[in-house]
Parts: sequence; C-alpha cells; structure tokens
Amino acid sequence: MRHDRHIFGHSERGAALVVSLILLAVMTLLVVSTMRTSILQLRISGSSETLSVNLANAEVAIADFVDSNIGRFAPGFLALPAASGGALYPTTALNDSTVNLVVTQVGCGPANTFISQMGPGGLQAAQFDVAATATVARGGRSTVHQGTESLAPPGSC
Repeated sequence: MRHDRHIFGHSERGAALVVSLILLAVMTLLVVSTMRTSILQLRISGSSETLSVNLANAEVAIADFVDSNIGRFAPGFLALPAASGGALYPTTALNDSTVNLVVTQVGCGPANTFISQMGPGGLQAAQFDVAATATVARGGRSTVHQGTESLAPPGSC
C-alpha cells in the first residue's frame, strides 16, 4: 500500500504548478489587451469632448456676434468704428477656449427674394460670412461658418 501512494504522488508532482502558470500567462495577456483597449477608448472620448466643446464655443461666439450687431448689418459697416455704427465684437474667451472671429462682407446687390414683389429698383441685400475658430487649451481646434444677409435701401450697394 505504501508503494502505490509513492507512485501516484511521484507522477503528479508539478502538474498543478504548470497548469496554474499557463492560466496566469493567459490571464495576464487578457488583462493587458483590455487595458490597451480601455486607454484607446479614453483617448477617443477625450478627443470627442474637445471637439464638442470647441464646436459649442464657436457657435456661441457667432450667436453673440449676430445678437450684438442686430440692426447694424449694412453694406460697409465692418470698416466703421463701433461708435459710428460699426461691428461690436463680444468676449472671445469661453469655457476654457479662445475664439477668433473673422467677419467678411461677401456680397452686396439686389435682394433676389424681393425683386418680384418690389421691382428691379427695390431693396438690396448685403451678405456676410461670420467665421469662428475655437481653440481649447488642451489642444484641438474647430471652425464654424455662418452666413447672414441684411436688407439695405435701394442704391446702398
């Protein structure tokens, strides 16, 4: 009887250690792969948040500019000083971002929508492009363009 115990104990010696080391290696590879995936997902979500913040800040800056200048949009008003009816530029630092506004007059001519109603000598219209580029401190930049049109009296273009 003593002889049988010795045979069974001798043949199984170290098998549990080998199996546990193999399982430990497999689990380590699984954990490392999961960590790499998690880090990648974290970077993607950070970039997505930066883009969302920049887009929102650019849109807010454009809305503030348009709201501040209601009634001022006219042919050539961008060249005038603010005190003489020129453009008013609101704050350009929003939610950890810096916003750069560039406003250009892209056209001026007959107001096509109203020609059929008022005749060829009727109202004119000035078209403007308001571009806002938002840059957040941690990196990333987004640009938004908004067009706007303002009616003008006949002969002002």
